[in-house]
Amino acid sequence: MLKPKRKILRQEIEQDPFIETLFSIKQHFEKHKNVYFSSIAGFIGIVLVISLISRTQTTNNNEASLVLNKAMVFMAQKDNLNAMIFLQEANDKYLNTDAGLDAGYYLGKIHFDRGDYDIAQSFFDKYTQDGSNKLLLGASCKALANIYELNNDLTKAIKFQRLQLKYLDTNIDNASANINIAKLSFKLGDEKSAKALIDKVIEENSGNFEIIQLAEKLNGEILAN
Repeated sequence: MLKPKRKILRQEIEQDPFIETLFSIKQHFEKHKNVYFSSIAGFIGIVLVISLISRTQTTNNNEASLVLNKAMVFMAQKDNLNAMIFLQEANDKYLNTDAGLDAGYYLGKIHFDRGDYDIAQSFFDKYTQDGSNKLLLGASCKALANIYELNNDLTKAIKFQRLQLKYLDTNIDNASANINIAKLSFKLGDEKSAKALIDKVIEENSGNFEIIQLAEKLNGEILAN
């Protein structure tokens, strides 16, 4: 014989932990739903802004590269006047892109080759701070070392010549840079450091006649002093 089902009292339902938890969550949501909706809307807004910035940056990169490529065509034709028009455009409008920064380096190089060292220095300084192309970074440091040497600021010339070493990959390039550092040190009056660096270059490049010849020439100048 079936037993009669026990009636569940309202009081028991209200005391059920699971039901109480659901009820508590519902009450909490009802009370704070405006905050939740605002947070969700804010998150969606942030995602949209990031997406927009990303698309804009991609567009800027592409446009900057296009303008820089036009400039490079004119540079290859040795038409620096027209090249500078496009380089200036890329550098002015797209300085937040790699291509825009690279354009600044090439502007610096054109000014350097023309003897406009003060203008060139500003472009090279900017590139050493924000540029990313390893080859151009090394070239910027070398150019700055030359400019400071021309201005007889040998301490800064040595600083940038040493900084160039970070961006050099071959033994020959490293040896040449170290010979230049030794030359600058010698001009500054630090014969001991210059001699030690030349001896190191000779020791590390014994198989390279060209490097040894350059090093020995400077070594002779130091010893003859």
